Amino acid sequence: MNVFDPKPEMICIEDIAHSLANQCRFGGHLPKFYSVAQHSIFCSKMAGVDYKLQALLHDASEAYLLDIPSPIKKKLIGYKELEERLMKLIAEKFVFKYPLSRFVKQIDKDVLHFEWNRLMLKDTTTPEIVCLSPNAAEILFLQTYKTY
Repeated sequence: MNVFDPKPEMICIEDIAHSLANQCRFGGHLPKFYSVAQHSIFCSKMAGVDYKLQALLHDASEAYLLDIPSPIKKKLIGYKELEERLMKLIAEKFVFKYPLSRFVKQIDKDVLHFEWNRLMLKDTTTPEIVCLSPNAAEILFLQTYKTY
């Protein structure tokens, strides 16, 4: 896919699921593998009915642009524009509102903090996260998508 000139026909849910399932959160700096796909599923489960698909696909552009940690992403010239263009196209293709709702943005932040505390800081006062293999995360991502 040409990320500099994306077309709707270049985007498919299977590619998104596969790529996100194979990308580790936090730039891979976790003690065990935890995928962007699993993060997205978690976010979708936290969202209300009207926001589940938007929450599941909130990081879908990362399937094509990669998961770059936010502090780095903010410093990359032109990245935000590429991401915005691609997310608008993805939202049109899968029929959800974009820009993301404040509700989904807040879920993303809350889940990020929970994941960081549990997985990186090993905070045992928070519920366990069962880290899925890339294959299992991909299958679950697609199953979750099909329910919306």
